[in-house]
Amino acid sequence: MTYLLHGAAGSRDDWGELIPLLGITEASSIDLYSNEESSLDEFAASLNEMSSEGDVLIGYSMGGRLALHTLLGRDCKWSRVVIISAHPGLNDPADRIRRVRADQRWAQLMVDDWAEFVDQWMEQPVFGGRENPWSRALPIAPARKIQRCFTCWSLGNQRDLLGQLAKVEIPVLWISGEEDRKYSDIAKAAVSRIAAAQLAIIPGAGHRCPWDKPELTADVIRGFLSP
Repeated sequence: MTYLLHGAAGSRDDWGELIPLLGITEASSIDLYSNEESSLDEFAASLNEMSSEGDVLIGYSMGGRLALHTLLGRDCKWSRVVIISAHPGLNDPADRIRRVRADQRWAQLMVDDWAEFVDQWMEQPVFGGRENPWSRALPIAPARKIQRCFTCWSLGNQRDLLGQLAKVEIPVLWISGEEDRKYSDIAKAAVSRIAAAQLAIIPGAGHRCPWDKPELTADVIRGFLSP
């Protein structure tokens, strides 16, 4: 089974275009809002508990951060893991505080005005002015559940995992978009620390590789998953 984890404020439905391109027979995109609120480590532990030998995990952005926690958690049974446009964690305490405060503002804005939240979210430099793949005016999950992406799962509340990546023995494919220079640099630094890691930089793609260049992204994932 291949499990897929969506990004912050995203949806399990966001994977609808990519899954058929992957050519896999069994796939499950996980609704990250379905469980009770938990920490990144707690949720990662629940993912590891449900996994079986040979399963594959794919995580985008926030979902990629969750996937990193599974790699470093106990009872990790995944055969391969794909990380897409994810951050291993902030090292500077001041940066962490700033991120927590910024994410608290996002959490409040989505409750106050969802449409304004989407507009401001898409204006962030990391997305480079690209089209919003959500194609929805209202959230499909209650805003209070989506808020966990910006509260307990804030990057500012995440421990810095970069120094622990050398412990990872499972094959990892780390994907980034060529035009997303910040996260491409992060990907290169992370992959250099993982013995069984591969790096894939998707030409013409930004932060949202699976939606900017779905065919190319699917091609590199298929190659990684092939026996």
